Amino acid sequence: MKKFLSLVLAACMLFGVGAMAETAEEPSYTYNGSLTTFPTNWNPHQYKTETEDTAVLAYITDSFFEFDYNDTMDSYAMKPSMVVGDPEDVTADYVGDKWGIPEGTTARAWKYTLRNDLKWEDGTPITTADVLYSMMKQLNPQAQNYRADSFYAGSTVIHNAEAYAKSGVYAYSSLLNADDPQYLADSDFTVGEDGFYTYNGADVALSLTNSNMWSSNSLTDYCGAGYFSEDLYNALKSGEGADGYVKVNADVVKTLQQITAVLHNYESAEAYAAAEGDYAYQEWEEFLFVGKVNDAMSFDEVGVQALDDYSFVFILDKPLQGFQLKYNLSMTLVNKDLYEKCEKYENGVYTNSYGTSADTTISYGPYKMVSFQQDKEIVYEKNPNWYGYALPENENFYQTTRRVLTYVAEDSTKMEMFLAGKLDGVGLTKDYAEEYENSEYCYTVEGASVFAMTLNPDLDALTANQKAAGENINKTILTVKEFRQALSFSLDRAAFNIACVPGSAPAFGLFGDTIVGDVENAVFYRSTDAAKQVLVDFWGLSDEVGEGKMYATNDDAIDAITGYNLEMARDYFNKAYDIAIEKGLMDDDDVVQIIIGLPSASSTTYNRGYEFLVNNYTEAVKGTKLEGKLTFVRDDTVGNGFGDALRNNQVDMLFLVGWNGSTFDPYNLMQAYLDPAYQYDAAVDYSNTMVTVDLSMGKMTTDAVSWFNITNGTPCKVKNEAGEEVELVLPYSYDETVAADRLLVLAALENVLLQNYDFIPTTNDASMILRGMKVNFYTEEEIFPMSYGNDIKHITYNYTDAEWDAFVAEHGGVLNYK
Repeated sequence: MKKFLSLVLAACMLFGVGAMAETAEEPSYTYNGSLTTFPTNWNPHQYKTETEDTAVLAYITDSFFEFDYNDTMDSYAMKPSMVVGDPEDVTADYVGDKWGIPEGTTARAWKYTLRNDLKWEDGTPITTADVLYSMMKQLNPQAQNYRADSFYAGSTVIHNAEAYAKSGVYAYSSLLNADDPQYLADSDFTVGEDGFYTYNGADVALSLTNSNMWSSNSLTDYCGAGYFSEDLYNALKSGEGADGYVKVNADVVKTLQQITAVLHNYESAEAYAAAEGDYAYQEWEEFLFVGKVNDAMSFDEVGVQALDDYSFVFILDKPLQGFQLKYNLSMTLVNKDLYEKCEKYENGVYTNSYGTSADTTISYGPYKMVSFQQDKEIVYEKNPNWYGYALPENENFYQTTRRVLTYVAEDSTKMEMFLAGKLDGVGLTKDYAEEYENSEYCYTVEGASVFAMTLNPDLDALTANQKAAGENINKTILTVKEFRQALSFSLDRAAFNIACVPGSAPAFGLFGDTIVGDVENAVFYRSTDAAKQVLVDFWGLSDEVGEGKMYATNDDAIDAITGYNLEMARDYFNKAYDIAIEKGLMDDDDVVQIIIGLPSASSTTYNRGYEFLVNNYTEAVKGTKLEGKLTFVRDDTVGNGFGDALRNNQVDMLFLVGWNGSTFDPYNLMQAYLDPAYQYDAAVDYSNTMVTVDLSMGKMTTDAVSWFNITNGTPCKVKNEAGEEVELVLPYSYDETVAADRLLVLAALENVLLQNYDFIPTTNDASMILRGMKVNFYTEEEIFPMSYGNDIKHITYNYTDAEWDAFVAEHGGVLNYK
């Protein structure tokens, strides 16, 4: 999944500067762009942000299939790129126990055939061996790569990929089986000489931040909210290891039994047992995990098999076919010789410098990196060994001979450079939007992301942070949902976007208008009845829709949503204050301090956003119990690590952040919101958040994470209306009923996530740009997802570099775009 998923900032990539001398043999066409945030690590196995993808990998890599215009130029098509033809279903050849495929199964094994003219930039042929090596290294257990789960998360599960990636690695799993929890007897545990418990040779441990099967709230949450004493908490905390787990001994057992009793409103474990029986002395096991080193595994057991130098087979644990097969089952190659020069494994620590400089980068795409100077300039030139230049269908494309990206921090500097002909495009900030919005060179570009204000209400971390911040500083009010609701209702999204992101529109849901819910029929999710109902319900308008009511249809109601209700927000600020005081989260002389993270100190967009939010909320709390008690601090040092900064509670809030990728697979994209490895609100455990969905077979209930798995092809237990447990799976399917049910699940998950008010949508991804006179876009109409054909393949030129320099000089060095 991570192949398509990256953290994204608003307006983080624009256009830049560069020049090149021409030769008599071939005219020079340089496409000049700028970056406000520079890439730092574009290792295909490790990169995390959109910048690494769009500023580097997009030029130097290729893919099995690519998006392009369809024959009628009104939509998209997926066309073979590195492969020949469509994948071939060869499932019948892999039936049997080895791959876990029963007779009669289809869509579980797919044969791919590579082109025989693929090469690295140095002319070395690319073969099946490169594919297998790249996958093996992406799944390398020692590396624990960020993008390893591309091959085993969501709907794309290559056989044994996850097992190999975790082989030989110490890992924790639940002690009890969630599907059939059977408590263990005391005699089932082994007590070592050190007093610690093991079970079947595995360490027995608990986590203060993850209550496992017992609750979605952690022990840290319960203690912080005053449900049990700090003495009990500290008795466990004192045994916490560097990995965040507490190994279990007899004292830990007694403490956990006591805490469990207190959480059930009993004075002691003995009192709980007197009322409920021996269950009181067993329930503590629901908190427990077991940790052990996983068994070793050979890569030969992973579901990718070479047939010859140019063909190979992917073997899957879940059926995958059609559009989603081509879209999801892809990968980025790494060069074996260079990769191994960049790897180090010393004293148990793995490091890899591949994809961090020009010297550690090698291309197999249309362009190659010829120079990289951090926070200065990146230069690309055509890769002469790329097969695509010889294809007849590319004859009129890839006119660009050189691509230059320059670091330019100030928006005013970018505009000066653009008007001087040194940039071939520029994004318009508020300072320039009104001035140029009617220019014939102005385009509004719609993206797929929804940008949001995000928070991570981790009670333990916020408690520690407010203690470190000094006396009478409060942060734990952020854990009060009513406070986060007040932040949402008091934000005038329309004014915020006008001030910060010209061309964009307010966002009111998790997904924007260009997320596709039905890929086979090109139906956008936001246009479906299920998605519309989510917005109407979430914004409290469901009782106002219908004949004779305020709104005749859901569409009318949605058109009326602003997200702004200052009177309601002030009520919620007061409620939040009262709750915080009542629960002991806040004293009446405390001042709330919110640290807002900014990815750049010089970004006009984020500087304006910060100023807007501070002024907005300072004004919003006037007349409430929080008047004079709400303060803000900026941290503009987080850079590309903005997501981790929030997850680690280095900052308390981010804004204009979101997710990029999986535009055509929102079911897969849900992992970004439900998996702590990706969630901005990593403190929230959605595996214990129950969700009921009214499907074609009736109402079904299970947790949010299980619903994610169900819609991505993994069977899970759900409860029907009769309270019976049944198994359910809703994989990608051509069946209309299954497709409709999957859509209902997606909508239900969107609603649940919105209800937490940790990811508060503010902005639909859109921007205004000016096209330079030197270049032409492929189309004047925006066609999803190719936009205007303003990418490196489709852009054409009105001037060579030399002609352009002369043209600019003729106009006195300043061009008029009004």
